Amino acid sequence: MTAVHQLRALVAMRWRMVRSSRVRKGMLGLLAGVLLLIVAAVVTGRLLPHELAAQAVLLSPTGFAGFALLALVAPLSAGGGNELFPAEQLVSYPVRPATTFLGSLVVAPLNLAWLSQVLLLTTLTGAATGRVAGLPLALLTTYAYVLLVTVVGQALAWAVVGTRQTRAGRLVVWSLAICLAIAAVAVVRLGYAIRVLDGLPTKRVLGAVLQGGNGAYLEWARGFLVLLVLTVAGGLLGTRACGWALRRPSRGKRRADRAVGRRRMARSALAALVATDRASVWRTPALRRGALILILLPGAATAGLGIAWDSLVLLPGLVAAGAGLLFGVNAFCLDASGGLWLAAMPHRPALAALSKALVLVETCLLSVASVIAAGAIRAESAPTAGQVTAICASALCCTLWVAATCMRLSTTRPHRADLGGVRDTPAPPGSMAVYSARLAVGTTLIGVLMSTGAYSGLWQWSLVFAVPLALLSVRSLVRSVRLFEVPTVRAIVVQTVATG
Repeated sequence: MTAVHQLRALVAMRWRMVRSSRVRKGMLGLLAGVLLLIVAAVVTGRLLPHELAAQAVLLSPTGFAGFALLALVAPLSAGGGNELFPAEQLVSYPVRPATTFLGSLVVAPLNLAWLSQVLLLTTLTGAATGRVAGLPLALLTTYAYVLLVTVVGQALAWAVVGTRQTRAGRLVVWSLAICLAIAAVAVVRLGYAIRVLDGLPTKRVLGAVLQGGNGAYLEWARGFLVLLVLTVAGGLLGTRACGWALRRPSRGKRRADRAVGRRRMARSALAALVATDRASVWRTPALRRGALILILLPGAATAGLGIAWDSLVLLPGLVAAGAGLLFGVNAFCLDASGGLWLAAMPHRPALAALSKALVLVETCLLSVASVIAAGAIRAESAPTAGQVTAICASALCCTLWVAATCMRLSTTRPHRADLGGVRDTPAPPGSMAVYSARLAVGTTLIGVLMSTGAYSGLWQWSLVFAVPLALLSVRSLVRSVRLFEVPTVRAIVVQTVATG
């Protein structure tokens, strides 16, 4: 059986595992919505005024470079990208490395950031293309570039996964990451960013897009052929890297087990549960890497770019949504098979849910605080009272809303997830895509609402929106904690996360 046939069987099996007709219809509706958004992006690009269209052409190489950076960083933060099935569920089946690599490519579009960048490139292509008749070739070239950088990103991620299985490899990977981060900040701080962007090869990609749109078919065919050849080469190298990484012995669980130690006696049952949940987050390879990247990467990017105070209001929501996707959307998966043992302990059931909520809140606040601190360091002027109030209100409301939404999902839609591997996620790929869209849309709306207070200059304006939102979020959070006390609900959650 070839890799394509195996992938088709795995996708079909994953689809059959979605037993709810409502969820299936929702997924199909989501796919239809994505197609409509792509059409809307093309139309938006075509309707831009001439001046904005000219600016879009100038900004297109930067947009293409930004997508390439996202395609490289996203799978690295996920430890090789998400998978259709956890590795331990397929250990007894002869799944080819090529199938695993193709599966990571299939799951890549479920990332909301990936999709938003594709829509941005679609809009830029529509604006840069002069003739309507040239749109098909221009869009085909853009999507060929999207496929190329996605394949290269996944191949690099699998190579890093294999390298990190040894102590020397982890040291090399972290050293390179730190050096690249320092170099990026230095380039921005020293004023060489424009010169570096002008020297990127994405200008050639834009040239191929414009040639296809303007009817220069021979020149376009050359550039398009180069993209295809590089994509095939990246796929072959990615398959080799994936097979090499899967053959190497994983040290993630061994290191996690070795990290378990004796702790001091907790003063209360809640303190003991919080300590256990906090240790579960930092012992899990996937969550530990995701938390560190979520704390360090947005802060470093904010410090390097120097975002204004008014724009800083929108960042806490996006970072809090990312923190919720680490484990919050299925918070009880932190217990895994130990959920049966913890449920039998002599403590109030509500304390178990409350401890998960507290750990989630502190994770969100830590990530948000790093971004705000980095933005404050690079700020060129002192903030106004309205800006400070708007940023604090956005951070608090987004954190509480994310915690409330995640705890509601955790008690009503639990999933089985061990989180023992470096590529594990708290929920299946389709659910993660829906959850990411839900959290991103909600936190963005809250950020936009709070930014009105920053632009108005009235600090009271942000509080008018923040107080009711915070109270409603706390109310929803309390309801979810109390819902876990219901025996039937608790039994379903514990059984699902512990045994599937």
